[in-house]
Amino acid sequence: MKLNKSQILRALKDDLKAADTYQKDTMTKIDEWRREYNGEKYGNEVKGKSQIVSKDIKKQAEWLHPSLLDPFVNTQDIVKVNPVTWEDEDAAKQSELLLNYQFCRQFDRYNFMSKALKILQIEGTLVVQTGWDYLDEEVEVEKEVLVELEDGTVGIEVQTVTETKILKNQPTAVVCRNEDVFVDPTCMDDMDKCQFVIHRYETDYSTLKQDGRYKNLDKVMKSTEGESGNDTDFDDEDESEFRFQDKARKKLLVYEYWGNYDVDDDGIAEPIVCAWIGNTIIRLESNPYPDQKPPFLVVPFNSIPFQIYGESDAELISDNQKIKTAVTRGIIDNMAQSNNGQVGVRKGALPDMANRKKFLEGKNFEFAGTPNDFWYGSYNQIPGSAFDMLAVQNNEIESLTAVKSFSGGLTGQSLGGTATATKGILDASAVRRLNRVRNIAENLVKPLMRKWLAYDHEFLEDEQIVRVTNDELVAVRRDDLAGLVDLEITISTAEDNGAKAEQLSFLLQTLGNTMPFELSQQVLAEIARLNRMPALEKQIAEFKAEPDPIQQQLQELELQKASLENAKLQAEIEDLMKRASENAADTRKKMAEASLKEAQARKYSEEADMTSLKFIKEESEYDRKLKDYEFEKKRLHDMEMALLQAKSGDTNIGLPR
Repeated sequence: MKLNKSQILRALKDDLKAADTYQKDTMTKIDEWRREYNGEKYGNEVKGKSQIVSKDIKKQAEWLHPSLLDPFVNTQDIVKVNPVTWEDEDAAKQSELLLNYQFCRQFDRYNFMSKALKILQIEGTLVVQTGWDYLDEEVEVEKEVLVELEDGTVGIEVQTVTETKILKNQPTAVVCRNEDVFVDPTCMDDMDKCQFVIHRYETDYSTLKQDGRYKNLDKVMKSTEGESGNDTDFDDEDESEFRFQDKARKKLLVYEYWGNYDVDDDGIAEPIVCAWIGNTIIRLESNPYPDQKPPFLVVPFNSIPFQIYGESDAELISDNQKIKTAVTRGIIDNMAQSNNGQVGVRKGALPDMANRKKFLEGKNFEFAGTPNDFWYGSYNQIPGSAFDMLAVQNNEIESLTAVKSFSGGLTGQSLGGTATATKGILDASAVRRLNRVRNIAENLVKPLMRKWLAYDHEFLEDEQIVRVTNDELVAVRRDDLAGLVDLEITISTAEDNGAKAEQLSFLLQTLGNTMPFELSQQVLAEIARLNRMPALEKQIAEFKAEPDPIQQQLQELELQKASLENAKLQAEIEDLMKRASENAADTRKKMAEASLKEAQARKYSEEADMTSLKFIKEESEYDRKLKDYEFEKKRLHDMEMALLQAKSGDTNIGLPR
């Protein structure tokens, strides 16, 4: 059973009411941090006394702001995309090129990051809404088309056709006011578990009408007729009473719900977006974004475990600012109550009215007496303990925020006058600042780039032309972006870059002229990059020394000389190899002759042996005796066979003779 819109709106307003109670506790702290940041009065001021407020929170924030902003705006390529597998290497390259183009060239990243960091430092929590900006228009262009002529042939004719020209097609990111965002209070500190985010914003009828996604606008305008606005006084900081009275520009207060809700009443919550004004729903549809999550990023400055909202530096140094305010007020009151600028004259020193009048008017005058007859007032002496107290508070503020200013404050002498102590102070400050930069990179820029990449897969045109340099254009296809990739943000602080540059400079000094020029050129280019000098870096990297004509001629002569010496050496080697080959042939010939002689000697020896054997046989009648032996052997064998047969009973066998 599908729920009706009134039931859905009532349920979403209940979520808003629950989140509003949770948000108010945080907004109470944020309002206090804002007042202390701006140096507003504490309310305990006494008339006639000093009412100055020390702005230490704002001073520390202003000192910290540039070092946090610089890593994200100092280069044109801060996004690095690494492939998860080798198959995704091409997709990673395309994604890196596109994201750097969108964030660093299409997007106003300086103002966005500056505003975001200001909100983070002052209020402790930043909320960014992501989205997609698309704008086109219909234009008429002349185009050659194929047409069929009267004679049946096909020809080309120039016709005026209407085409759609895309003006904008890119992802967006907008910094939201904390008081306008209501987050699911059950998600604790994990936005992935957040069931809903409600965003409240002001707009007008014209903007909603042009958007095309909103309905029931005439019903809303009819319900607000005769009213100066639709609950538009929710902004406490807006003290202006100005209101547009015409229909197109009249301000409307919209509540937009992004989250999961069971609109079909089937027990399963679906990702939806619902916007309403008053009691009228003007938009209700499924979440159009591919990740099916609320398009919001919540970033804490100093994170608190199990809480979605963070803390500002004002929470750390609020007491120190109050102490400095009290001491400063005491010093000013002391000086204000002194008799500085007053002059006393002993009675009788100015006896006549004429000289008294000249004295009061600051003109030359005559007096009776000595200079000691005149007394000059001055400021009261300020106790040294007051300045010691201010110095102690400055040291504690800088140690808590890890922000060093030009006012003295925390130095290496605070931990002992040694190089190790100074290095400890610098290292602690650099590490703390780098940790904050990483917090911004991990919780703001990386999630933002991941959402943009998902939006690119869904909403980008089939082909996006990316300008890499002034004269190089690259086409990025949407289908080529698909793949498993991991985002990496290149971040560095001024201290890190300075330390690396010093190490490389020390390397150049140590190796000196022993290092090849090509390697020295690479080191110098890296030093220029670390020192934020891109023009010098490019010149060093592309530098090629022009050869000296005389030196070049000498090198050619040296090459010719080396070539001749090489040819001579090669000829000598060939001659030696030829001689060695001839000697080897002679050796083989001599070895063959020796083998032949040995074979002939063996032949002659064998012939002599055979002759001797033949002679011996003839002398010993060897042949005759051998025949007699064979005959006798055969006869004995026949007798043995006869005896065996006789034993077996065969009587027909005769014994051999």
